[in-house]
This record gives sequence, C-alpha cells and structure tokens, in this order.
Amino acid sequence: MNTVTTEQVTLEDHVNAATEVAFLLDIFAATVDTIMGGATASVGRIAGREMARKLPIHLTNPTLDEAVALLGSRMKAGYVFRLEGEGAERSLIFDHCVLRDVCAQRGLDMGAALCRLFHAYLDGIVNELVCRPVKSEVVSCGEQCRLKLRTQ
Repeated sequence: MNTVTTEQVTLEDHVNAATEVAFLLDIFAATVDTIMGGATASVGRIAGREMARKLPIHLTNPTLDEAVALLGSRMKAGYVFRLEGEGAERSLIFDHCVLRDVCAQRGLDMGAALCRLFHAYLDGIVNELVCRPVKSEVVSCGEQCRLKLRTQ
C-alpha cells in the first residue's frame, strides 16, 4: 500500500507521471491506429459520444458555439480552443494543447495518430451535445493548430 500524500509529491514525481502518461497515450493511439487503420476515427467518435452521455451537463437545443464554449471551459487545464467563422464549415483553433507537449516529448509528428484520435474523440463529444454529425479535419499544426469543422 502506498502511503504518499499529496503534500509529499515532488516536482520530480509530476515529471515522472507526465512522462508515463505521454508514453501510455503514444502506445494507445499507435495501437488503435495499427489495429483499426481507417476505422480509427470511428473508434474516437464512438468513445466521444459515450463520454458526452456521461458529462454532468444538460443543454437544451445547444448551438455549436455553446457546445464548444462549454467544452473549452471544462478542458481548460490542458486545452485552449475557439471557433472561427460562420455556417456549416468553421475553423476550430487550438491555441494551447497538452497533446503538443506529448508529441514533443515522444518525438511524434503533430497531426498524426494521437492527434487524429483525439480530434475524432472531440468530434464525438460535440456530435452528441449538438445532436448532429460533426467532423474535423486538421488543416495545420504548430504553435496553433487549425481544424476545419463541418456540421450538418
């Protein structure tokens, strides 16, 4: 039994935990991508829709803007994102993304398996919240990532 309390947790413990989480995310996304191939997006969307059903929120007929704003406020510890544009095809801009740090630490290309799986997962959450299909496509990656977000 581990008797370490939060008062005894050091910066080194946090760094080691972040390294382990980065490793696990890397192998998880790579394994899903290898096994599922082209169906990876479906796996992410299904997981996202399931997660959205478990969120302790209730939105009555939400707009895309409301759903994205709500998720942004809930995910602010690791992500800062916003919508730009109007209509059925908009841009989702990530100003901060904790997965960029994971990609940098693990030597992964941004926009590859881990990013694709996360964006499909986020698509599924938004899809469930707004009750209509949502699909994102990575347009650019870097200090700011831009996705094309389409809804019906």
